[in-house]
Amino acid sequence: MKTKNKKIIKGSSLIEALISIGLISFVIVSILNGFAQQQVNTSGNTDHNMAVMLAEMRMEELLKFPSGKLVEETFVDYIVPRANGFDVYGETDSIPSELRQFRRTAAITREDLLQQMATIKVTVEYSARKGTGSEMYYPFHVELTSRRSLK
Repeated sequence: MKTKNKKIIKGSSLIEALISIGLISFVIVSILNGFAQQQVNTSGNTDHNMAVMLAEMRMEELLKFPSGKLVEETFVDYIVPRANGFDVYGETDSIPSELRQFRRTAAITREDLLQQMATIKVTVEYSARKGTGSEMYYPFHVELTSRRSLK
């Protein structure tokens, strides 16, 4: 009995290798693109969450204040986040030039005829952009409103 010796070629061709490298690189690029998009989304949420926190902090301060001492006024401050907290600049200070800043406005008004109720409105604007000249504008904002008896 004679058997023919067939030569079996093991391995893959160059075309198969190029196709597999192309598929693997496509998958890796897609995964990295997903991570990059999530980073962008997370940074936007971080600014929104910080704006909500700053608005809640000011609202709590004003609600804890004795009701008989509340006067009608509007005051503005600017907050710049830092690595270990944040810096607060009042209206009389020079306005910071950093793009990652928040402008917080608190307004106390008396609206009813007997002036026994006060409306407290806190607005925090964020994602500062440079406008014309040196002026800044804020495309996003968070607003909290509460009513309080003055008795």
